[in-house]
This record gives sequence, structure tokens and C-alpha cells, in this order.
Amino acid sequence: MPETPITNHPKLPDEIPLIADFNDDRNRLSYYHPQLETIKEVRTPLTLFLPVNGGKDTYFHCDYRRATQFMQEISATRAFIRGDYSSAKYSEDGRIVNSQDPSRIEETALELFRQLSLAKRNIGGKIAIREHIPHETEVRYFIEDGQIIYRGSLDDPTEFPDEMAIHVTKEFNSLSWSVDFIQHERTGKWYCIDMGLNGLYHNGEDWIAISEHVDKKRSPEKHRDKMAEPTRYQHRR
Repeated sequence: MPETPITNHPKLPDEIPLIADFNDDRNRLSYYHPQLETIKEVRTPLTLFLPVNGGKDTYFHCDYRRATQFMQEISATRAFIRGDYSSAKYSEDGRIVNSQDPSRIEETALELFRQLSLAKRNIGGKIAIREHIPHETEVRYFIEDGQIIYRGSLDDPTEFPDEMAIHVTKEFNSLSWSVDFIQHERTGKWYCIDMGLNGLYHNGEDWIAISEHVDKKRSPEKHRDKMAEPTRYQHRR
């Protein structure tokens, strides 16, 4: 079951929608992607989840031959790879697979694990092999309790997928979320690729925004000085 966001605590400042652990289950791709797939008006990349086996006494590994089979099934010679919580943060070497060869897929996965470890990010027990969508435009929406709060982009989009975002909002009509879309550079079609809780988590030193805001003035991180000590906030049992 997904972890319940922390609710048994002093009243949050009005500017802060929620607090949760960064590794809350709702931040997993394997949590929200299956729900997105059920929305017929929303396009998502074809995705395969693979369990990650191994640990500190061995090494991380997956069924890379199954990944090859998946790429063959979707007629892809290129794929995107990520962890359940996050993608590689430092270079495409840990994000882009350029071959159906399972050994090449493994090389990319191992680089993904290395980069996630450097970033102190949780793998999440599985990786996702995804249809690669070539794009130059990415936009982010923030939604809360069934309403779009605002949208933005670091690019210079000439259009936004408002209708698709509305359908996502109807499905995820509780809590507060960030929702990311990319536009296929050739077809112009939009794909919903990522989501995350919109609120704060405590990293052991300070309150940090779970989802990065395009408009920093709207980030709950701007109001973290209004938060009580983290020891006063507990998970609901």
C-alpha cells in the first residue's frame, strides 16, 4: 500500500500543500504510471518495469534479456531508462539505451545505479525501460485537489497540453502534484512522462521542495521558515 502522506501534525502554513518523505510510494513511477495509462485521453510512453535484484553483498542486476525483448516488441533501437523514483541526474549515459543488446542495456543500467547512488537517490527496487520520445519541449503543471494551479516551462513552448492536463487532474483529484509533459519533436504529440507530490520533505537539515517549481515564488520551499521542528511531524499510524 502507498505510504500515507504525513497528516498527524500541527497545522501546515497555507502555502504548503503537504509534507511527505521524498521516498513516499506516491512518488514512484510504478504508482502513478498505471493510473495514467487508464486515462484514454492521456498519452504515455510504453513502459516496462523490471525488478532489481542483488544488494550490498552482491551487485545490482536485472533481467536485461527481457528488456531486449521489450525493445523488439515495440520496434525500438533506442530507449529511456530510469529508477522507480528518479532518473540519472548527471549524464545521458545513465538514461539513454542505444542498442537492443542486453549487455549494452546492462551498461546503461549500471551507470544509472552509479548516478543515483552519487545523488543519494533511492532506486526503488525496480527500473523502468521506456519508449524513447525525442523532444525539445517539456512543460510542468501543478495541480491540487482537482484544479490546475499553474503551468510553466524552462523552454519556450508555443502551446501547452491543457486538455490532457485537465484529464490528469480529474484522475488525481486529491493532494497536490507536479505533472510533466513532453512534446514529440516530429509528430507534435504530447506525452505525460512524470509526476510527483508537491510539498516539502525534510532532508535531515532543512525542508526541501519535493517537486522543483518553474516559478520559484510559488514553491513551498519559499515558506519553509514557517514550519515547525521536524520532530513535531509524524506519519499517521
